[in-house]
Amino acid sequence: MTSLASGGYCERSGTQMPNGVLVPVSSSMHHVPAETGASRVDRRVGEFRARVLEAAQALFASNGVEATKIDDICEAADVARRTLCNHFPTKAHIVRALSREAVSRLVALIDHAREEGCTNHERVGLLFDGLVSRTLETGPVHRESVGAFFHVAHGTSGATEDELRLSAAIQALLEAGGANDLPPDTSIETFAELILGAIYSTTLEWIHREDYDLEARTAAHGAFLVGLLPVDPMNRNDKRAEQERHVR
Repeated sequence: MTSLASGGYCERSGTQMPNGVLVPVSSSMHHVPAETGASRVDRRVGEFRARVLEAAQALFASNGVEATKIDDICEAADVARRTLCNHFPTKAHIVRALSREAVSRLVALIDHAREEGCTNHERVGLLFDGLVSRTLETGPVHRESVGAFFHVAHGTSGATEDELRLSAAIQALLEAGGANDLPPDTSIETFAELILGAIYSTTLEWIHREDYDLEARTAAHGAFLVGLLPVDPMNRNDKRAEQERHVR
């Protein structure tokens, strides 16, 4: 497993700056309130963090996490080492922040499929189409960096929150269709685990196998799962009701 700490520690100095971007509060008044000192600082902190993460992600993608040093990130982002270390004390903190962003993008993709599809058959199809498209658009990525992100998101004690977010998003997608929009005798939780398992397994295979065709395998997993779902759940419900009437 890649050591995230290698070449990635900073000396602590100065005052810790506040984290996060403050969302402006909307006002019904016609005038826009002047930006306060606190909100201005928060905005600048958000911009600084975004610049550092963008530079780090580009370096990780081309060189890997292990080979990228804090000084490399400082140079690429054009920031002072001391200032960077106030926000990200170690390289592992940067990897963690990027991993959380990756999880947020995946949750957004799941939510989009849930909103756009009319049935679970369509929703799961849209989700895997989106995963395939993202694979094509990403371009060359260093496998070791993806492995580091995956480990942080799913293989550490602090990863539970991200895993719960993904699971909740997929269950919400399936709940949009309801229990009747699933294979017979299959719970929402069970089918959600199948979807998550497909995403995890294809990612891990790609990390460890240079000959693994992530695009093709993701599409194949998606086609298999979509094939398990009813194309017309309402029609299936009508047929089931008719069969029950005949039994009676």
